[in-house]
Amino acid sequence: MRLVLLLSLILLTPVTVQAENGQPAGTRITISATAEAELPNDEVVILYRVEREGKDVNDIRRQVNRITTAIQKRLQLEKGVKVETTSRRMQPVWQYPKNKPRIRSSWHLTQSEQVTSSNLDALPEWLDAIETEGAQLSNLQFRISRSATRKAQDALRMQAIETFRNKAATVTRSLAAKSFRIIRLNSSSQAPQPVVYRSEMAMMAKAADAAPPSLSSGEGMIQITVNGEIEVPFTDFPAK
Repeated sequence: MRLVLLLSLILLTPVTVQAENGQPAGTRITISATAEAELPNDEVVILYRVEREGKDVNDIRRQVNRITTAIQKRLQLEKGVKVETTSRRMQPVWQYPKNKPRIRSSWHLTQSEQVTSSNLDALPEWLDAIETEGAQLSNLQFRISRSATRKAQDALRMQAIETFRNKAATVTRSLAAKSFRIIRLNSSSQAPQPVVYRSEMAMMAKAADAAPPSLSSGEGMIQITVNGEIEVPFTDFPAK
């Protein structure tokens, strides 16, 4: 009996080693599936800057501080508005006389600000407030908010997985198999591209002394792709 048992273990060893080495027990197929949705942009980002130049450093600082403070106070009165200073830079302005050392003629101070909000209806008023105080609009963009993006991605990921399973089932039936195993499954997302308006487009109405600019927030496409590998049991097909 011990001899028979020993022979059985020897015969089974190659199969066990094969499984441990991760060798496929069936046919492996790579499959991908995509789910996408178009959502309205529900958030706006405004970028503007305040610039002043002069010989008196304290004077240009006071001017920039006054303008930025006035704009911040005006915008922060609105609910759900986030105002953030992105940069502030003081630089000397040089002159280069011929055959003479360079001369510092003045100072140039720039402070850049970013405004983020989901209240799109108030956008024309904010642009007017920014320009009236003496700031320069750099650009603005409409985008899908993070919360809306995450919610849509979760739903799309489930749709993509369901499509993946349906494709896998179709392939399995085509190979005359009864079941399949998912060996590997990954997902990736494509971020929606924001709708961007350059500063000259957004300020065109102001320059022409006309009504506030009419800007469309547009829509963004969110896409989730699921790709992976399935394993279908080997099937012996007759050779014709």
